[in-house]
Amino acid sequence: MSHSRKVASSDSTRNIYITGGASGIGLQLARDYVRSGCAVTLFDIQSTEEAVAELSSIPGAGPVRAFALDVSDPASVRAVFSEAAAEQGPDVVIHCAGICIAAPFDEIDDDAYTRLININLLGSRHVAAGVLPHLKAGAQFVFVASMAGLVGCYGYSAYSASKYGVVGLAEVLRIEWAPRGIDVSVVCPPEVETPLVVEERKSRPKQTESLKLMAGTLPVEYAVEQIRRGIDRRQFLIIPGKRARSLWFTNKLLPGFLARRLADYLVSR
Repeated sequence: MSHSRKVASSDSTRNIYITGGASGIGLQLARDYVRSGCAVTLFDIQSTEEAVAELSSIPGAGPVRAFALDVSDPASVRAVFSEAAAEQGPDVVIHCAGICIAAPFDEIDDDAYTRLININLLGSRHVAAGVLPHLKAGAQFVFVASMAGLVGCYGYSAYSASKYGVVGLAEVLRIEWAPRGIDVSVVCPPEVETPLVVEERKSRPKQTESLKLMAGTLPVEYAVEQIRRGIDRRQFLIIPGKRARSLWFTNKLLPGFLARRLADYLVSR
């Protein structure tokens, strides 16, 4: 059902909402949609001034606007989406906002672990719940999770827990929202060259670095090209990168046995 439904409107009339749109994957997706003539609305806790200026300067750009959004505050999320939708409701919502901690389990304190879960997992719930009243039949909601939500990785006890939860949430909402005519997708990229990853590399464990090799690292432009293709095809599970897809398939085919043995080997070196 989800894979075959046609997009009702052309790019020039589509309204795209992107959380976490001020940088990284969110900003690159915004660039891609703006070049297609879509109207793009950014939501971010960070300043969006530079992003809006850049996107608006793209030749042929459609309307670009932005709202401040803290995904960990459900009441605020509902209010912001109501304000945005009063002017222009969404055809596609892409939820990119999130944070990462790469450290051994016993080095992540209570507050840091709770904060990550609140932003990545509960934030995903809050965004989905906040925008749902404004989604019409034919709309699409896209969660950006991670390969760490499909395959465990050293140093990602908090991050993987949150992203496994996001994948599970997407699985359920795909079923529940289908009768409403709303498609749900979940993107599980491997490491992508973004400011978040550059910052993470400064302090993450060497074991994390080794395990990242299994899925590879993608330039953000290439990753977004594949993500956009999957969204346009209304696929449920979107995994950019051949190595990442191979890892997921192997993990699924052999119930994780091979992936766990390889992970054990890489961590022990």
